[in-house]
Amino acid sequence: MVRMRLLLIGGIKHCGKSTLGRIIAKDTGRLFYDIDDLILAETDGAWKSVRSIYRNLGRAEFQALEEDAARNFVEWHLPGCIDTGAVLALGGGTVENKGAMAWIGRKGTNVYVRADEELLYGRIMAKGRPPFLSEENPREDFHRLYKKRNDLYTEFAHLIHDVDDAPPEINAQRLLVALEKHHER
Repeated sequence: MVRMRLLLIGGIKHCGKSTLGRIIAKDTGRLFYDIDDLILAETDGAWKSVRSIYRNLGRAEFQALEEDAARNFVEWHLPGCIDTGAVLALGGGTVENKGAMAWIGRKGTNVYVRADEELLYGRIMAKGRPPFLSEENPREDFHRLYKKRNDLYTEFAHLIHDVDDAPPEINAQRLLVALEKHHER
């Protein structure tokens, strides 16, 4: 595989960013990072999940932590990945965070892991309604969110990779092939 210093994997919540990122990192000998884990590190263990941060502190404070995590990744982690390269899985909403995207948005090869809207809505609701969807009409909220983020991730991407319900290892192998083709151009 052509050596890319950084592979950024973005997409809408529950598309498989972290799962694919871990597999790709392992298969290519890169270090793996997840922006959600980096956000939790910013809180020094005060929170158990990014969902709890968002629910309790709100969007603005969450995005401030996400920007700090992105900056710290670029300043502290990325320099240590010169020889190995790295894969960074973004959060589903990172693309809406202008501060975070200013730090990481054009540092590597940007992949949009795209999945069908209905597939994602089903996966999201199976884990319980997240705080960014209303109790009154979560389906309509998600439709608007999907459209907005799909447009943003499409603009962000150097490569759009469609995934389906195939096992993660299959979707990861498909992504590796697509990356090979992308970097041959």
